[in-house]
Amino acid sequence: MKERKKPIDYALPLRHFVGIVFFFVIAVTCIQVISRYVFNRSLIWSEESVRFMVVWMCMLGCAVSNFDDDHMMINIIVERFPRPMQFTVYTVRQILIIVFCVACSYASIPLIKAAGTNRLGAIPVPAYTWRLAGTVGLAVQALMTLLRWFYDYGRFRRGEFCLKDADTEVAENAGKTEIRESANKGGEAK
Repeated sequence: MKERKKPIDYALPLRHFVGIVFFFVIAVTCIQVISRYVFNRSLIWSEESVRFMVVWMCMLGCAVSNFDDDHMMINIIVERFPRPMQFTVYTVRQILIIVFCVACSYASIPLIKAAGTNRLGAIPVPAYTWRLAGTVGLAVQALMTLLRWFYDYGRFRRGEFCLKDADTEVAENAGKTEIRESANKGGEAK
């Protein structure tokens, strides 16, 4: 059987970015706690910068979740449909997600303009960058959803696509692991 190439993880740069931002959130928070309770001196920029990083991390982390198709869904009825019907329902869902993300991203542009370039608070960042996280994050979510659909379309064409409940998938994978382990033990006994 011909071995398939591993699919390209288009969300990998976002995964690295979110991981790096998460590291800085933890580091700045730890520095703030030590500064406040050990040295009795509070950092004026730490709380605002952590909040800023968390907003960007969440919006881009949602895009990674869209690419991984990890958002919450209830497939109890749909998973009983034949695969072509499952893929049709899945496609409609993906289209709705893309339309929602694009519409919200576009609707947030006037908010960015209204925020202006004035500085907010303690960190030297223009006011519009707070709202830019929503606009950029939603646009990237739409892109990641589209890329995921193309990936799943290829799986559908090869007959590999199937919507399953997470519990069903975990149970099936556990069963496959047990079968592989018993086959390995059987091979060693001979």
